[in-house]
Amino acid sequence: MAETANPQRFTLIIVLAITSSFAPLSVDFFAPSMPNATRDLAVSTEAIQNTLYLFFIGYGLAPFLWGLLADRLGRRRVMLTGIFIYCTASIGCYFSSGIVELSILRLVQGIGAASGVVVARAVLRDIHGPTGATKAISGMFLIMVWVPILGPILGGYLATHFSWRSSFLMMALTAGVTLLGCFLWQIETRPERVWSDTQQPENSWYLVLANPAFVRHALANMFCVGTMLLFISNYSYLAEQHYQLSTSANGYVLAAFNASISVGVYLVRWLAPRLGVERTIYIGLWVALAGWSILWVLCFKAIPVATLILFPVVLACLGTGMVLSLSVGQALVPFAYAAGSASALFVCVQSAGSSLISYMATHSSDSTLSAMTTVLLICSALALFSMKFIQSAVKP
Repeated sequence: MAETANPQRFTLIIVLAITSSFAPLSVDFFAPSMPNATRDLAVSTEAIQNTLYLFFIGYGLAPFLWGLLADRLGRRRVMLTGIFIYCTASIGCYFSSGIVELSILRLVQGIGAASGVVVARAVLRDIHGPTGATKAISGMFLIMVWVPILGPILGGYLATHFSWRSSFLMMALTAGVTLLGCFLWQIETRPERVWSDTQQPENSWYLVLANPAFVRHALANMFCVGTMLLFISNYSYLAEQHYQLSTSANGYVLAAFNASISVGVYLVRWLAPRLGVERTIYIGLWVALAGWSILWVLCFKAIPVATLILFPVVLACLGTGMVLSLSVGQALVPFAYAAGSASALFVCVQSAGSSLISYMATHSSDSTLSAMTTVLLICSALALFSMKFIQSAVKP
């Protein structure tokens, strides 16, 4: 049994990593071709951006349902149901005839995608327990990071040589393959006793939200994701308008930005064992704040080419990758029998909060580089504030 356990577990982690990547896959495949979709559907820039926010609204609210079902009915059947919904909605997006239909299907797509990340984190918490959950989830991130690197490149290529709709076909194909992988390899890991003698289903949400360690890591993660979502949802338009970059070039630039997140994810594998998890998260937050601060200063000067903003954005993304890799596992450490509920609340705070931040910033300010970088800087500062000043039961 010991000889087969490791290969089976590695295969499972790959499957879970792909299911957890549905959100970045859904964003990065489509992001380079957003201007093309705007022209093809003859709608405003805001209308196309709203489809992105609707995806994250579904992605942020659905975890309440998926987390409860995963704790009560089991991880495997919930995962299979969610992936099927995501795959079907992706196919619907490909055949959508207008902006209204596309918007509704993107909302449904987000609902289905949420099941993957909620169940995947709960499964790793089930298998590895409180001491190994952070390391296991960080290891899953090492596989996930390739999606945001390859996604924009492939999305830009598809939009250039085919159409913006082809990105949704690629999403559906990925979901179909993953659905088969979950059916073949995912095991049921839900503990036999989901609720302890003193904890009932009706108060589990309160117990999670009342835990200071969960709150501080969830809020720090939310503000970091907010910076990334705000940047991605606006960059393609700014690059096309101010720097005349093509759709394909946009894909490569976004891939470079995302690659720096991957560097941060890999870097924590070396830093965390030496400095500790909490201290490594703080380093990531300070690095991200430094990057967005430099970009904020540069935006008030003449920037002749897009490559001049590459360094501060790469620096900010590197720090963000460090935070995203570790904050998830740290938020779930205190929970044994409500891992599904805790994972659901984490995704809800992360996705609903970050999408609300990005939506409000986009619709309440000028679509300029200076306005965007100001909000990026504020969000990064709030991420550090959340970790620093919310009282934690676990000292860094």
